[in-house]
Amino acid sequence: MTIPAADVPGLRVAVCERAELRPRGAVVSIPPNGVRALEAISPELKAALKRHHNTHLRTRSFSPAGELKSSSEDGGVAAKIGVPGERLLVPWYAVQSELAAALPEGVLRTGHRFLRYQEGEDGVVVEFDTPEGRRSLHAALLIGCDGGQSAVREQLIGDGPPQFLGMAVWRATRPRPADWPVETGSVTWLTPQKPGCMTHTIGEDGAMLTWQAFSPWPVDRLEEIGGGRRSYTFLADEAGAGQRGGEEDRRAAEQRGRERVARALGAFEGYDQRLRDLIATTDPASMTEHGQFCREVEQCQVYAQGRVALTGDAAHLATPFLGQGCSQAIEDALELGRAVGVHGPTPEALAAYQKVRLPLSGEVQEASVQLFKDFQSGNATKNEIEINTERGFTSRTFEPLVAAPAVVPAA
Repeated sequence: MTIPAADVPGLRVAVCERAELRPRGAVVSIPPNGVRALEAISPELKAALKRHHNTHLRTRSFSPAGELKSSSEDGGVAAKIGVPGERLLVPWYAVQSELAAALPEGVLRTGHRFLRYQEGEDGVVVEFDTPEGRRSLHAALLIGCDGGQSAVREQLIGDGPPQFLGMAVWRATRPRPADWPVETGSVTWLTPQKPGCMTHTIGEDGAMLTWQAFSPWPVDRLEEIGGGRRSYTFLADEAGAGQRGGEEDRRAAEQRGRERVARALGAFEGYDQRLRDLIATTDPASMTEHGQFCREVEQCQVYAQGRVALTGDAAHLATPFLGQGCSQAIEDALELGRAVGVHGPTPEALAAYQKVRLPLSGEVQEASVQLFKDFQSGNATKNEIEINTERGFTSRTFEPLVAAPAVVPAA
């Protein structure tokens, strides 16, 4: 997540990303609070993401065997449920692309894998592994936006990997099959306590499609899907090795891709053939695979310390329930940018950011983890839309961020 800088003329910024940006992953849901936070950061950025919004003109829900359970045409739940306020459904790679495009030239540096940092009185020295070898950057602040398996968090807090939730997840973006049940919209196979899959077409013509599948997965097989610390980072390394390495590296990457597809197909043995064909014909290089993890809110009481801060899943890893992950990262970015605008790139800015965000993100995280537990135990009495509305998460509003006069690339 890019950190917007407010009222800090000439602030020098480097955004270091481990992976190369390319179409991968599924659709990101940005509920109304996230959309408002986006607009507070940059109306132009919100407008850019809105161009990718999927309006979901039709929906279909099937049983594992392929029997139609409900559709938007039959007046069922899918046709009636809505969230007050503007909501966006955007492919994850489009979110990445638009964020990258909003940065001044030279700010984004891909292929940079974080190794370690050393904090001093006047700043932080951060070491990266890059395609050109190891490189160090000196910065006033280090912001760890590196996800649920954050290496920055591990050095800052040292609390180990998050809790495995007993679930494997596969995601991909691909062309929509010609015989798909809807030309534009959503198709799902969802049954409690069984493997499930959600698909969404992309764009007004629905030519592309993203899918996300999940299945119960035993902890003793966690290493097969990337393990704990490696689960979110392994595929980025694999993709780089396949592109930069020789023929042997390429063949090894292709073999691992075939194994990913086979594991996903194994989870959906006996399911609707349309779903199995969707998985089987997906380019393995576009498919991600990992375990589902979370942290309890009690573990996440430090978002910043000294000159180092965490945002998004690195700070407060919740579950997919409530659909607030992306929005909470956007809210983090907004308030971090506001704090830097007031205090400059200083430890005081990070302390101010934590003071605002810890209680707000904490209550969302706690509700998300609890809803997941309730769903798994069969005790869920409310759905995520009801909880988001009753707890006021989707009704949050934000003051606009004062635009920065200039942000320039770090040396």
